[in-house]
Amino acid sequence: MSTPLLIEIGTEEIPAGVAPRMAEALRDGVVALLDKAALEHGEIIATCTPRRLLVMASDCPLKQASRVELLWGPSEQVAYRDGVPTKAALGFAGKAGVTPDQLILEEKKPGKGRYLQAQRLVPGRDVVTLLSEALPELLRKLPSPKRMVWQDGAERGDSFVRPIRWIVARLGETVIPFRFAGVDSGKISQGHRVHGSHGEISVDQPMEWLREQCVLADRDQRRRTISEQLYQASEDAGVKLYNDFNLLDEVTDLTEWPQVILGHYDADYLRLPSRVSQVVLKQHQRCFVTRSRDGEMSNTFLAVANIASSNPAMVAQGNARVVNARLADAAFYFDRDPAESLEARVERLNSVVFQEGLGMVGDQVNRLRSFVLDNAHQLGVDANDGQRAAYLCKSDLTTGLVGEFPELQGYMGGIYAQLSGENDAVVAGITEHYLPEGAEGALPQSAIACAIGIAERADKLLGYFHIGRIPSASADPFGLRRAAIGLVRLLAVSGGNITLDRVLDEAIKQWNQQRVTIAISAKTRALTRTFIVDRLLGLSEELMVTRPTLLAALTSSQPRPLHAVIAVAKLLNGFANSETGQAVAAANKRIANILKKSQQADENQINPALLTQPEEQQLWAALTQAEAAMPDDAEGQLAVLAGLRQPVDLFFDAVMVMDEDQAIRANRLALLARLRALFIQLADLSRLSS
Repeated sequence: MSTPLLIEIGTEEIPAGVAPRMAEALRDGVVALLDKAALEHGEIIATCTPRRLLVMASDCPLKQASRVELLWGPSEQVAYRDGVPTKAALGFAGKAGVTPDQLILEEKKPGKGRYLQAQRLVPGRDVVTLLSEALPELLRKLPSPKRMVWQDGAERGDSFVRPIRWIVARLGETVIPFRFAGVDSGKISQGHRVHGSHGEISVDQPMEWLREQCVLADRDQRRRTISEQLYQASEDAGVKLYNDFNLLDEVTDLTEWPQVILGHYDADYLRLPSRVSQVVLKQHQRCFVTRSRDGEMSNTFLAVANIASSNPAMVAQGNARVVNARLADAAFYFDRDPAESLEARVERLNSVVFQEGLGMVGDQVNRLRSFVLDNAHQLGVDANDGQRAAYLCKSDLTTGLVGEFPELQGYMGGIYAQLSGENDAVVAGITEHYLPEGAEGALPQSAIACAIGIAERADKLLGYFHIGRIPSASADPFGLRRAAIGLVRLLAVSGGNITLDRVLDEAIKQWNQQRVTIAISAKTRALTRTFIVDRLLGLSEELMVTRPTLLAALTSSQPRPLHAVIAVAKLLNGFANSETGQAVAAANKRIANILKKSQQADENQINPALLTQPEEQQLWAALTQAEAAMPDDAEGQLAVLAGLRQPVDLFFDAVMVMDEDQAIRANRLALLARLRALFIQLADLSRLSS
């Protein structure tokens, strides 16, 4: 028999973006529990609102099936003596809950002799009991950025993302009894905070019951509803909605009964740069921006309320009043800030803390400027424009507008640089140097911005690793993973010829040349490089390569810029899966293992006179010919290396490398070392061996 399952955890408002992950984790935990208990069940659905996590199924078993459990006991020799059960056999029978005559002898493993076996019937357990025991621990393990402990009555021993107000846990008409965070499970749920009431939620139609209580519980449906309302409202107002899917997700997680409200702010604020208005509306009021039909910024905005007001115009006026006040602040600073140029503000950065233990932002600016100036050619940028942009790129941190709205860093720097008469290359470099803002954020179009971004991310990673702020498996408060991914993405698209190792070495040089700061150790460099490479390998799918080919290309003996490393990895993608590729990879792996064990090979000490067997002579001839014919391009190099497959295979088929004669052995090892050195110029092909 089966019946509907419903679990609802009612809370105070959960921060946007958190509830969906928690609901999915709760669903996964319930599914894992039922699967482990060998219970066949229907689809289990998870959804959420800001005030509830919901897990439900229309078809869940009531009880486990009984099963036969096999228990193994002592061997036949230990269990019986002269055909009579020993104490060991009797003890095993008692432990298994059977009589001695119910024991049988069976082969536990073929050819290993016979052992006592008992078959015990294990009655199936009620699913209510299984869930009752498991749910408290499942709730304790749900992913949460922070957990709260609250005291508003009875002693509460459990923490949660927000205070829990009610728990519904039902299997059909039966309550799944448990207590968590001071709240007992039951059948009573709550509707919308304003429009709804409380009562016994329907276990058969929970979504419909919640809808009657003005709760649109299906998150996907709620998102679609908001999107449809936004587009309809903008269409009715004669404006075009500025698509912002991140904000759409956020307001979806902030509302249970969404209602779109249309408002207008003072048209005078349209003189502000467009992103200023967008930041004020989005970041501070969760409002959607619109444009006029001709693409210009519009003073019409759309808000998403969590209440069906009887006077929407009054709600719109309230939103407009707050938006106008924030825009008035922005306009005040926008008018005042240009009175002092970005160059004049650089000195102020010496009083802005970069990070405790790492000096001031002024120190960082000097490091970035020197990095870009010293490596302008390798970075593919004009040295003068590059160092100028790096010198001014942080000055907007001292402006009133960025102080009030930190999200405008870089963007306002570019605006103020343009007002100060800086050229377009410098302006673009300052504007875009924070890009990419996330793992999937847009990359800068400016080569100078890319150069500054590379310098800044390497500088940050080395500095934070130096003071021990290394991310853990669950915490990265300083965004170092994001910085490493950003560095990898910038190096992957950079048109310059700077390698990852040079980036780190040059960034270390800037740190170490500043006597007022710190010295980066070799250990810190190694830890930082490993951290960056791990992020690079994690991006292999996005870069359209495999981890083995990327790792093979990375471990080449020839230093290459990252975009060239990726190009080699892409070239190896198809080669690795070919018959020739696997044969060459296997041979390289064999060579690497032999050389690793010997540790006495010198590729420069080959004596051709000691190459007596035809196969080693053929390999020597093919190797020297390949060395002379090795082209500059990776594709040509791979073709030459693939051509060595036959002489290498013949060599290993016929030649004993570890010959008893020490001179011959050393000569053959030297031959393999030279062969290995040629292969590894392109990539460590041994890593492609499956």
